[in-house]
Amino acid sequence: MSKWKHRDEGKRISNSVIQNKSTDELVQGRDFLKSLLDLRKSQKLEKTYINGASNALEYTGTGKIYVDYKLDGTTTGRLSCTSYNASKPMGVSFHTLPRETENNIRSMFVAPPGNTFITVDYAAMELRVLAHVAKEGNMQRAFNLGEDLHTYTARLLFNKQHITKQERQIAKTVSFLIVYGGGAFNLAETMHIPHSRAEFIIESYKDVYPGVFEYMDFINNFIKDNGYAYTIFGRRRNLPDVGSSDFSVVNRAFRQGLNFTIQSTASDILLCGLLGIRDRFSDNNLSAKIVSTVHDSIELVCPYDELDEVANVVYDQLVNYPYIKKKFNIEFDVPLSIDVEAGHSFGESVPLEYSEGKLQNRDGVLKYLGVSL
Repeated sequence: MSKWKHRDEGKRISNSVIQNKSTDELVQGRDFLKSLLDLRKSQKLEKTYINGASNALEYTGTGKIYVDYKLDGTTTGRLSCTSYNASKPMGVSFHTLPRETENNIRSMFVAPPGNTFITVDYAAMELRVLAHVAKEGNMQRAFNLGEDLHTYTARLLFNKQHITKQERQIAKTVSFLIVYGGGAFNLAETMHIPHSRAEFIIESYKDVYPGVFEYMDFINNFIKDNGYAYTIFGRRRNLPDVGSSDFSVVNRAFRQGLNFTIQSTASDILLCGLLGIRDRFSDNNLSAKIVSTVHDSIELVCPYDELDEVANVVYDQLVNYPYIKKKFNIEFDVPLSIDVEAGHSFGESVPLEYSEGKLQNRDGVLKYLGVSL
């Protein structure tokens, strides 16, 4: 072997060693950053929730934590939740409680003895609202057929039946970016894909759901002409910044207006559901209570022996929305859907199963709760 071949072989070995060392350093760096982020998350949990809850419990002496709800705390009309304050902080906000798969801190909030904690989430509420207000036929068809919207969207976007998890996630991300006024740059950054591919996906989305973009144009033109946006419930948000000479300021007003028409509508649907549930509980002399709302969800505590009736009332009021039909004469073009869980606490629960609006697995839920009636 010539000295040149020896030299080339030495270079390859040297390069391989350098590459392996670089890879090891990157892995170590990644692991360090993950550990650092985990530490910061743990510190946040301890400071805000563990210490905050402990201080609140010590102050109240009741075993309870209190919150403030404000109807005027947000521009969309959504209920704003903050920790209750007297001479010192007395609570923490349910709205910012993280949901973890392990050591779920939500589990610190438990139902009183003899009761179960029920959590009700509206499923894909904002996208259902978008489908209704935009009169987007393809999106409405997915909801009316009971399809998973993001899988359905991905099939149309990528023109194939078998969708990967990443493709479904891309479709989901695009849908929410549209609602919140994002674009190709946001999609590329979020999904770690080339900007050119993100642009192509956004353009394809316009072909899949053209009604959404026609609605966006309508909202933008209305805001430009009138200086405000409105919802189907009659709620209004003034947007004077649309008259600015700064293009970025005008675009922000357009994004705020579009989001308002959707998020505020979703909020009012939830508020009407709250009122309907409250009225039915009162009419039926039920002891169950609404204890909180978190974004598109409602939290309740319910005596074990009322589980059947409470579960059915919740389904009827939120899915069939009789309060909205009666008070506003509104019927949606797509069905509303909820996910309901019951357990001993806010963080640990099992799903409630329904058929034709009636609870089907009452005995299984009570068995999970360790209750025999």
